[in-house]
Amino acid sequence: MVDEEVTPRPSISEVRQQYEDERFFQDDRAAAQYAYALAVRLREAGEVDEARRYARECLQLAESLPANTLDDVVSDRQSIGGVPLPEHFHDGVVRTRLADLLTAT
Repeated sequence: MVDEEVTPRPSISEVRQQYEDERFFQDDRAAAQYAYALAVRLREAGEVDEARRYARECLQLAESLPANTLDDVVSDRQSIGGVPLPEHFHDGVVRTRLADLLTAT
């Protein structure tokens, strides 16, 4: 049996702080990825209103990113904040994966 070390998920507040840091340093791609992770984590935690906020921010950031080539949209990380990232990260994928949070209620 292989003894694998499992890295615990960071808390939502830690992920939120990382998102705020990326916004401060104006790294829109990283901020979009953290917003995506927050939307997913908050949805899992039942905090739907806050998850919707981060889903909207993620989409807004993703729409502002270049997406003309495959290199523009390939994710440079496998996961953020304990959330697996899509292999290709762009506004179309965000709309699909977070559709339930982006639709008006």
